[in-house]
Amino acid sequence: MAKIDERDKETIRNMFSEQMKGKTHIRFFSSKSGCDYCEDTQEILEELAALTDKIDLQILDKDQNTEEVSRYQVDKFPAIVFVKEDGTDTGVRFYGIPSGYEFSTLIEDIIDIANNKTGLSQSTIDQLKNITQDVTISVFVTPT
Repeated sequence: MAKIDERDKETIRNMFSEQMKGKTHIRFFSSKSGCDYCEDTQEILEELAALTDKIDLQILDKDQNTEEVSRYQVDKFPAIVFVKEDGTDTGVRFYGIPSGYEFSTLIEDIIDIANNKTGLSQSTIDQLKNITQDVTISVFVTPT
């Protein structure tokens, strides 16, 4: 059964067509055991990838792709990892199922990464260049 209804698919297809300049490369990490939302998350991503040829989706099982799991430091499942065309990590992650408000954020990230933009002001970008060490920003969302 489809996770995204046809009306929403058409809206998203149009957004992708009109707004995506480049491609977005997604590595989806799942687990066949003990992962409540892996299957549903994979279905959502496959439905999104079917809406445009500008999404490159790779499905990776954690037990069969241990090198990739290590490379991208994935420690929770399901995990959506955005990478550049050459496989370089963008640092953008979604853990868990991207439903509710997270779904629109996922769509926005797919478009922004395809366009190599962040939505940050130039002054913010300039300030971030002054950071001299790695920083992890985590956003936690709970279903309501």
